[in-house]
Amino acid sequence: MQYLVRNMLAVFLLASITVCALIAADPAADKKGGSVVKGMALPEYDKEGNLLRPTGFEKWVVVGTSIGLGYSDGGRADPNDPGTFHNVYLQSEAFDHYVESGEFPEQTVFVVTNQRSQPAKTKGPVSRTGFVAAATSGLEIAIKDSKKYPDGWAYFMFHDKPGKSPTGRSAERAFERKDCFDCHAEHAAKDNVFTQFYSVLTDAREKRQAKAPASK
Repeated sequence: MQYLVRNMLAVFLLASITVCALIAADPAADKKGGSVVKGMALPEYDKEGNLLRPTGFEKWVVVGTSIGLGYSDGGRADPNDPGTFHNVYLQSEAFDHYVESGEFPEQTVFVVTNQRSQPAKTKGPVSRTGFVAAATSGLEIAIKDSKKYPDGWAYFMFHDKPGKSPTGRSAERAFERKDCFDCHAEHAAKDNVFTQFYSVLTDAREKRQAKAPASK
């Protein structure tokens, strides 16, 4: 009887160790990197490890927009050029995860379009004032991947020539830390992300977390 009990305990311990090993090996359970949301579009790389240009992001959630952002004080001298339009896209699954938890999951990707402004004035009565965005002149990319990038986040740029199809599918290696990461780390409101500028994202988070009204 004692021999049988010892064998059963040994089998139980072996099974427990095996389960623990599988959990530790599962990327979705990695403590450093956090979880990857199932079904989320992931960044892709070529065989040299260069980031491939994201595709299909136009169907993601637009979490923020801006025009004329600059890194120095002072307004623009040209009233006919308000600056560059930026639309910020985020995977819908990452959006939902942030709204629910307040955290960005591993493999989160932000795509920021750079689009020159052009007058919206037409000869007809459709539009007489204002500006619209021209074709993209480039994409800025931010990726959260704690396993691939030592700092947790990496930043890339794809340059496009106006009036031509996107140039190249692969970006160069990520920008150096001093070029992008340090600024994000110092000034971003949440996890290296400028959520203070993304009203769609922050409003959704606040409304989801609002307490339900007390029943009468």
